[in-house]
Amino acid sequence: MMLPRFGFSQEPNTDSLRLILPTKVGKERVDILNQLATTLRERDQDATLAYSNEADSISRALGDSNGQSRALENIAWVYYRKGQWQKSFEYTAKAYDIAIKTEDKAQAARLMNNLGALYYEQQNYELAIKNFKKGYSLASEVNDPTTQVRSLNNVAFSFSQIEQLDSASFYAHLALQLKDSADSPYLASFAYRVIGDVHVKRGNYDSAEVVYRSFLDMAREQGVKSYEAGGLHRLGKVYLLSGKLDQAEEILLYSLKFCEENGFRDELSKSYRILSELYDKKGNIPLAYVHQSNFLKLNDELQGKTNKDRLALLQNMFQTNLKESELELLKAQYENQAYRLETSKRYIIFFAVAAVLIGVLGMRMYFLNKSVTSINNDLVAQQHKIEEQKRVLEDQSAQLKAMNETKSKLFSILGHDMRGPIAQVKSVVDMILAGHLERGEFDELLHVLNKDIDSVYFTLNNTLKWSMSQMDGFHVNRSVFDLSEVVNNSLKLLEQSFLEKKLTVFNHMPPHVDVYADQDLIEVVVRNIINNAVKFSNPEDSVTIFSETEEDWILWCVLDQGIGMSEEQIQLILSDSYSLTKSRLGTNKEKGSGLGLQLAKEFTRRCGGEITIDSHPGHGSRFWVRLPRRSLFLDSQPAVYQKAFKA
Repeated sequence: MMLPRFGFSQEPNTDSLRLILPTKVGKERVDILNQLATTLRERDQDATLAYSNEADSISRALGDSNGQSRALENIAWVYYRKGQWQKSFEYTAKAYDIAIKTEDKAQAARLMNNLGALYYEQQNYELAIKNFKKGYSLASEVNDPTTQVRSLNNVAFSFSQIEQLDSASFYAHLALQLKDSADSPYLASFAYRVIGDVHVKRGNYDSAEVVYRSFLDMAREQGVKSYEAGGLHRLGKVYLLSGKLDQAEEILLYSLKFCEENGFRDELSKSYRILSELYDKKGNIPLAYVHQSNFLKLNDELQGKTNKDRLALLQNMFQTNLKESELELLKAQYENQAYRLETSKRYIIFFAVAAVLIGVLGMRMYFLNKSVTSINNDLVAQQHKIEEQKRVLEDQSAQLKAMNETKSKLFSILGHDMRGPIAQVKSVVDMILAGHLERGEFDELLHVLNKDIDSVYFTLNNTLKWSMSQMDGFHVNRSVFDLSEVVNNSLKLLEQSFLEKKLTVFNHMPPHVDVYADQDLIEVVVRNIINNAVKFSNPEDSVTIFSETEEDWILWCVLDQGIGMSEEQIQLILSDSYSLTKSRLGTNKEKGSGLGLQLAKEFTRRCGGEITIDSHPGHGSRFWVRLPRRSLFLDSQPAVYQKAFKA
């Protein structure tokens, strides 16, 4: 049985929120998306995931930590409702870390209830109750009645599972006393259900029947089908225990149909079990056997999945605790190292004083050997000159070798990446000329040929731009132009690639963003960076594009959720020299020449800008391109400016 969760003090009208959503941007849009997700997550989990993922993407781009924490919390709860506890734990842990860093006690209180629910699924009721009570304490500090009531409900439910009925009844009634302040009917209905469970375990079947009927009416009025499913089999069991067999049969058969239609497998399993007991009591052994068989089959499936999910969640929690222990060990090692450094400093001071004394004594010997030293200095100077000449020759040899290796790698990559598409085009043309290909067959191959030609064109264009940049006399033609227009044109060119992977593009750039650079070079930069984001994004991911304006600079950013890069790969891309290597395959096995990001780096720097990359394997990448808004001193002092960036 999973516990309820509602994050805001009241439930806004979802229709009104959906109506104003298209008019909102930035933080206002994040807040509305989070409100919609929180309101709908007990009723429409697919919509909740969509709203929360968009809120997470925008809040990360804006640096809105509170908005991101709320979005991650909603995602975690949806995975909890779906029974994917390991994912739920990962998202909850991320959201909790953000809440602690921003000192958001209200958010931390809500997340303590999420963690308590996960401990509950591990059947670790002691830790579950501890986390729920901590959530209640934090919510009380910030006067959040909704989270207070939710925490009390969860404590009551956990006590009912370990047969501490007095405690369960106390906390459930305490939750009902605060329900008017919380202004959420869901919380009140859950408290009634816990009270009904306590009545059943105490044998007060008439009282339990009244409470369960009220609970069912509230669930239907609120449209929460998961609550209705939980109430149906409970009321059926009370009828059975009270001897009202016909009423029990009627509501339990309806429960079977309702749970099957809505996919509530856990509640369906319980309905099968109670129906088996009912028919056994009626003496209808064949029907009792059928429902008992259905119960055993479904229960085995559910228990198998539950045990697997519990094991995965337990492993994840163990790894988290292990990381915390490792941090403590590192802290102790750091303190020990600091002590050793302090001791080393004392020794250094001691030996320095000793060295001074020895130096004074050595002055006498120095003057005695002055003539010998002069001769030695001449010899050393000659040796240094020879070594310097040798070093220059070695550097020139290394540069020549690197140039030859770059040329060989370039021809190898071009030969490998272009041979396949060109051979395929030639094969189709030969078949057309030979009359072996019908018009309909040609039309079917046309899309594939177009894709191959686009790939060859993209590779050739990058190669030509790279070759031109290596020539003496290559000139940068700077002017003021609209970066937004360049981005929009590139998105149109790459539209088919977005569609093939079903990627969602969030283009948050203003209509006009003027920069001072070479437009042709920046078009190559923009196209290659966006193409890189598409290439390494997983299907159905999102790509976010936005810009920020400083006094003299424009910061243009592309954020993806793809496979990410290691620190070594980032350093290789951003190094001052060319590092031409075979490009990694994309997530759909897309090939590349390895020139794209090298061109983006080189051309950005030639335009007086710089590229930085934030990325971690498995967590996507964020590319920042920094470009000047106006001339500054670029035209008059290009060498000084570029040298400053390389330094």
